[in-house]
Amino acid sequence: MTHTPVDEQRPTDLPAAAFVALTQTLFDEQGLPIPFALRGKGETQDDPFDEHIADVLERTLPPELRVLRAGKPLVNPDIVLARPEEYKLLANGGEDFDTRSIVAIEVKKVSPDKKTGLPARGSGMDYNSTPPCETVRLYSERNEEILVPSFYLFALLGQAHDNHQVYVESMALVAGAALSKDTDLYDRITGRRKKAIGLGTYGDGADRQRPMLVFANPLGWPWMQKQATLISEREDLDEEFPDLAYVRSIARSWKPIEGTEPKKERFHCFRVAALDSRVEDLAEDPFPTPKKRTEETAQRGRFKIDLLRDSIF
Repeated sequence: MTHTPVDEQRPTDLPAAAFVALTQTLFDEQGLPIPFALRGKGETQDDPFDEHIADVLERTLPPELRVLRAGKPLVNPDIVLARPEEYKLLANGGEDFDTRSIVAIEVKKVSPDKKTGLPARGSGMDYNSTPPCETVRLYSERNEEILVPSFYLFALLGQAHDNHQVYVESMALVAGAALSKDTDLYDRITGRRKKAIGLGTYGDGADRQRPMLVFANPLGWPWMQKQATLISEREDLDEEFPDLAYVRSIARSWKPIEGTEPKKERFHCFRVAALDSRVEDLAEDPFPTPKKRTEETAQRGRFKIDLLRDSIF
């Protein structure tokens, strides 16, 4: 399977090109996962899977595309794909960057439930101190801010039988706009915050006040499981990439002002045509959300003891 853009004069969509490359590498021609080895984990925040994804893209995408890596932990995003000549044209013209010139990819590794094998926490997952957003902020060498479109790669990893290899059981490359378009929230959370210092009896404690956010986990939607799916704002990617098939659209509802009628944002799902080309109906708000969510947080894990049963006397 090779993708040949219909319009040779116009640069292709980078997220779609990345999706095709990853799907063809991580799944075989029947759509079954291909096991692979990961290097050992180094420091606490180190993630060999992020590195593996960057390696695949660097190896399989056309050489004129740049695959840029964050280079260190706790930096968002993990990967940036850039077409240098298009990037320069847009930068010089002062236009908004689009997914044909540059795109950021954040890798979200999803853990399986030990009993079911399905995605754990299907109704929401942690986004640490950076909320998902339709755009993310990059910085030039002169420290100038650059806002670029963002995509999020969700991957459910399984363990191969020999325990020395893993495989991607389910995968989704999702436009950041399908997760959140709230740029104000992104700016507020990722901007500078004040620490609380001088805490504790001796004044040597500090509270970093680092926010932990929970947003949608698209792989919690059963339709997305054991498949590779691209979710984009564009609806014509199958015309640009013959390898891709449009399979359905989804709608996400939001209220501009509390009490008003909800509006809908529409996104479009694609899969590699050789693996799945069945067209299905529009899905309304398909990402699972918690049935009960309150403003109060739960207490940290409470150590309970039975003084009668555990008594040493």
